[in-house]
Amino acid sequence: MGEIKKYPFPTEQTLSNKFCEKNFWKCLYDSAADILHYWIILPNNVKPIEVRPVKTKNATVIGHYIGVDGPYLEVFVMYEYCEFEMNVSDWAEKKLIKMGELVVNHRLIEGRSTGTYLDALTSRKLNEEETVISRVTTLKDSVGNGNGANYFMAIARCKEENYEELSNTILQIVTNWDLTNKSQWQFGELLQKFSYPVNDKVEFYVPLSWEMGFDESSIHTSTPRFVISHLKDEQNGVINVFFHQSNTKKSYAEIAEMFIERLKNLKGYKTELKQFETVKLTEIKNPFIYSMYRTTGSFENDGLDFHAHVQVVIIKMKKGWYYFDLIGSKPDLDSYNWEVNKRCLELIIKSFNNLEFEETDDA
Repeated sequence: MGEIKKYPFPTEQTLSNKFCEKNFWKCLYDSAADILHYWIILPNNVKPIEVRPVKTKNATVIGHYIGVDGPYLEVFVMYEYCEFEMNVSDWAEKKLIKMGELVVNHRLIEGRSTGTYLDALTSRKLNEEETVISRVTTLKDSVGNGNGANYFMAIARCKEENYEELSNTILQIVTNWDLTNKSQWQFGELLQKFSYPVNDKVEFYVPLSWEMGFDESSIHTSTPRFVISHLKDEQNGVINVFFHQSNTKKSYAEIAEMFIERLKNLKGYKTELKQFETVKLTEIKNPFIYSMYRTTGSFENDGLDFHAHVQVVIIKMKKGWYYFDLIGSKPDLDSYNWEVNKRCLELIIKSFNNLEFEETDDA
């Protein structure tokens, strides 16, 4: 595979306010349902081509704009309704793959509680001679009452040979748009609180579509176990949660060995995990977590034709160790099961004894 070509990826706007006031206009979109209304800043020479919702195989386009003179410049705004809570960045990455876009640069923008958002630069070959470069940004908003969310993407693209001169114009477009009637709840679902009196008290959030259960056989042990399950048409994902008192185990390796052993001993199943990595506290941003370790791998049973993705997370709090293993769908292009599972575990970690989503400083 050849080296990916590097293109400018500005993140700070350099166009002056005076220049923007003279050369851009504010488009107010209102040609669909109220929850889809948006505004976007466009160059004066970029005009609407289609504003009625147009369904494609990947999403519904609710705005198509194109430059009427000068170098080719095209802008799209599109969305998709999804039933469950996930990161809009994960949604967008899958969309870009299905659209044939190659991500050549990107950054993730993290909401305090609402997950991660994608700002990406992509390339796509139209033919042997022509390549287009696109800048993509994302938004997410609840449709109301926790009944799913609309996941949005704005795309501005031009020909490869014109991208360097248009890169700041394109940045201006894709970083200056928003929903007109945005709600105050940018989640795909309502959240439910988990609470249990162990090592003082444990509290965290999970999306409402996840069921929380308790392993009754563990009630009198030093390692109570909870099972958090996501059921769709069939079982999509399960998160096993074990709590362990801090005075009996001294390292994450001991915790890992203790609980992963149960997976490895299940008859007919094969577990393969990568080495654990230490997660930086600046990545976790939960001030109540002292340390965190994670790994991923596979959990399979060939006889049952069962092939799952597994993610293990171990966190250390002031009092106690907490172990999670998520067993669920592998990533695929036909569903959002993997993305939904990933988001649930991330939300648990983000809100673990931190229901106000307080954040540590990056310094």
